[in-house]
Amino acid sequence: MSTNVSKQKRDELIAKIGAIRHFISSAPQDENTGNLLTYLAELEKDVNGKKYGLVFEEHCEEIDKMLETHTPVLNEEKDLFISNGGQMNFLMEGDNLASLTILEKTHKGKIDLIYIDPPYNTGNKDFIYDDAFVDKTDLFSHSKWLSFMSERLLIAKRLLSKNGAIFISIDDKEEAGLKLLCDSIFGENCFAANISWQRTYSIRNDSKGIPLEVEHILVYSKQENWQPNKLPRTAKMNASYKNPDGDRCAWMSGSPIASDAKTHQGMVYGIQHPLTGKMLYPNHTAHWRYSQEQMLEYMNGWCGYKLEDLHDDEKRAEICGVPVEEVRKNVKAIVLEKPFEQSYPIAKKVFDNGPWPRFYFTSGGKGGIRRKVYADSVGGRITTNYWMYDEVGHTDEAKKELKSIFEGNIPFDTPKPIRLLERILQIASNNDSIVLDFFAGSGSTGHAVMNYNKANLNSNRRFILCTNNENNICRNVTYERLKRVIHKESYGASLKYYKVVYVPVSDRLYYEYADELLNYVRELVELENGIHIKGNPEVLIILTEEEFDEFMEHIDEHTKYHKLYLGHDILMDAQQAQILKDRNITINIIPDYYDKELEV
Repeated sequence: MSTNVSKQKRDELIAKIGAIRHFISSAPQDENTGNLLTYLAELEKDVNGKKYGLVFEEHCEEIDKMLETHTPVLNEEKDLFISNGGQMNFLMEGDNLASLTILEKTHKGKIDLIYIDPPYNTGNKDFIYDDAFVDKTDLFSHSKWLSFMSERLLIAKRLLSKNGAIFISIDDKEEAGLKLLCDSIFGENCFAANISWQRTYSIRNDSKGIPLEVEHILVYSKQENWQPNKLPRTAKMNASYKNPDGDRCAWMSGSPIASDAKTHQGMVYGIQHPLTGKMLYPNHTAHWRYSQEQMLEYMNGWCGYKLEDLHDDEKRAEICGVPVEEVRKNVKAIVLEKPFEQSYPIAKKVFDNGPWPRFYFTSGGKGGIRRKVYADSVGGRITTNYWMYDEVGHTDEAKKELKSIFEGNIPFDTPKPIRLLERILQIASNNDSIVLDFFAGSGSTGHAVMNYNKANLNSNRRFILCTNNENNICRNVTYERLKRVIHKESYGASLKYYKVVYVPVSDRLYYEYADELLNYVRELVELENGIHIKGNPEVLIILTEEEFDEFMEHIDEHTKYHKLYLGHDILMDAQQAQILKDRNITINIIPDYYDKELEV
């Protein structure tokens, strides 16, 4: 047996810490000994820490310091509101860590699909950390990137619904580290795939080394055993299905048997061929796929059949691979009810005119038995971890899409093709899913969601995009792209544009800034419910006693309201509370509902 040297060293250190703790505990106790015991506990925790996984230097960002003293809120840019019917979508401008902190208040456990395309940290100044580019000379470039990603992915996990999944685009530079990071955050058992996306359709002959043809998309689910949706079937797949007998739909030939006869001895028996009279048995070690009752029903589709004991234990024992004395007894065969000469004409008529029963016979009716596999029972095709450009697009296609939208300009260097995002939407979301992208870039995810909804009538997917406004990207690229395609493509979609602002909370008690937070509650209510609050008949914000009294006085006129957000200073009496309860109206006290946990 091998020796775990690391564990041995840990145990030795723990023993030494224990000896020091015993010595300190035996000494006269004062403030200093108490501090020393605390330090020892922290050392012991570190020594007993992670045994395997990713190790990196944690870095503190400027946004971390801001969030220690301020709470992020949203302020709508009302002149950028696009009201075009359909689903309400949201674009949030600001540091995405702050945006995620806000979303944790409104969408914890509600996001079905997250797709992100973070900076790849190539060293070519594609990654900005605290307003400075991280280049190849930075000795902590990997640690900074992993620390940056770790904070955001921890919140992303909390945002995912129980059936949710996250897709993360990355290249070779940080793929290995990101995989280990995601294993620690989402759990190794929730790793679903490392998809290779064929990002280019043409490799340059003058490329040095080994040219990069694929990028990675790491996929993790919120819970184990996540299953993606199937893709639509291809014409090539459907070409395998025929309908030679005029059945209800096309079908292909399938095996009538399954393996492991030894443990399914009751499904090993003879079936008499209606067109030759011969007895048919499963292959050695195999059994019929269906129960005897079901097989009898299928065979009765040819002509009359019955169950009869043929005393064929030796034959059945041989197939099952057991001694004859151990084979299951009294298993009857399925045989013709009438003599073969009388049964044959009936079965031949079925063969000639069709449709044939589920189990049919090959070689003009004289061959072996096979099973029909109907096309409508197979469903779509499964997705694999290799996505070719001809199915999901490539980088040049993405740039052409952006060039078309911006009339010749390409204002973003690394967009993703719409077809790639639509493939992810197909396999990892449902018709009412909320889709989040907190590295929104040029807005490809939002564009893909709207395009997918338009092409699929039952789809009501909504998106939330988050990005900073470095070089005015949020306003001039992300928003501008969404605005242009909404009008150009006649998408039935609306969009709200929010900016992240900050309310100072340090050195203030909660009640001292609670009223200030009320100024930003409308945006949170809209974001949480996916609505435009003005004129909305189901959700209402009430901030004053006078507004509340007015609402209660005319409550019978407000039969559609099912959710009220009440200011924290509004006091309800027992009768009012009961009236609202009887009408199944949910009450949320604001800003407590979103921010009370900030109180120290």
